[in-house]
Amino acid sequence: MNPPAADPGYPEPGKLELIWGDGFMSPGGPAEVARIIGAANLADCSVLDIGCGLGGADVALVHNHAALHVVGVDVQAELIALAQRHAAALGLQNRTRYQCIAPGPLPFADASFDAIFSKDAIIHIADKAALYAEAFRVLRPGGRLFVSDWLRGSSHDTDALVAEFVAAAGHDFHLIPLADLGRIAARTGFADIDLQDRGAWYLGEARLELDRLRGELGQRFSARFGQKAADDEVEFWGVLVRALEGGALSPGHLRARKPTGKISPGMSN
Repeated sequence: MNPPAADPGYPEPGKLELIWGDGFMSPGGPAEVARIIGAANLADCSVLDIGCGLGGADVALVHNHAALHVVGVDVQAELIALAQRHAAALGLQNRTRYQCIAPGPLPFADASFDAIFSKDAIIHIADKAALYAEAFRVLRPGGRLFVSDWLRGSSHDTDALVAEFVAAAGHDFHLIPLADLGRIAARTGFADIDLQDRGAWYLGEARLELDRLRGELGQRFSARFGQKAADDEVEFWGVLVRALEGGALSPGHLRARKPTGKISPGMSN
């Protein structure tokens, strides 16, 4: 989930929106939401969005994927307020609900949701096994899990580049390889696990973002946030691109299903 608003190490939401689009704090916009969902049908589904940020993905889940109702949770009160305002402006206040939560167990009863979605937020969670166990608990039997996350390559040869990226970001990032994420999901009890590496896609996107930050986007960034902020963003994006090129950073998707039969965490079908 996104970090507390009081933490000065995290960028203003508006900076990320300027780069990634209205309502989004990570790349790809509604098209990437669609790729995360894949061929799944969310019609008449209640969906929990873990780490909802500004709520752009929730708008896409309702508008483009027919989700009946989306509950977005985040640990940043500022983001929850902005997501609520965004949804209300689009007339979606009856199909979305936002809740600021504390880190730790999810404040929902067992088997509360038909689907769980999370876009590029679990990178902030150190204990990913505990988070996946909570997702498993609040999903109904047969419910589906859709996750996109920022991950790292599996080779220890990239450890120095991973450390450089995390230090440059200044965030509480906890990166693991995509295969490890799949193993956590399997140990938790999820079935039909599908993993997709999105590193090559985002490398191309990040190079374009860096070019834009050096040009017209950088000019808009400077006008809104100041020249130093624009220069800092260009410097960070350079590190980001190097991390992607070197295989130290690689976003990925995970799709899975909670089995309908009785199954204990730690087992898999």
